[in-house]
Amino acid sequence: MKRFLLGLPLLLAATPAFATGGFDCRTTDRSGIRMSGTIGHVAGSPLVAAQLHLGSRRLSTTGPEPQAAIGRSWIDSREIRVDLIDAQATRFEAQLRARIMTRTGATGTLARDGETHPVRCEIE
Repeated sequence: MKRFLLGLPLLLAATPAFATGGFDCRTTDRSGIRMSGTIGHVAGSPLVAAQLHLGSRRLSTTGPEPQAAIGRSWIDSREIRVDLIDAQATRFEAQLRARIMTRTGATGTLARDGETHPVRCEIE
């Protein structure tokens, strides 16, 4: 019993942490568009939530009445790809494509309404 009680703290310390992180991408031109997302720091964790900021307007995939949905997402150690669609799944709201260049940063493009904008992303 004593061995078990001594080993219990070591077993608890070895459990995986289910923390979340995310990304925040801003256009570098004058469009003022921003996309942010929340992901889990667990192998194979999907994109949990996303928000598209269009000036004072915000489209979110969460809340009681989400204004957008995640159509498709791919996030790994090299790139971030997110397709946001409207809540009725009839059109794309935005498509983000960014190549991760450093541990905390990425650059790429965000397409919205037929226009492509350069973006810089911060990764947590």
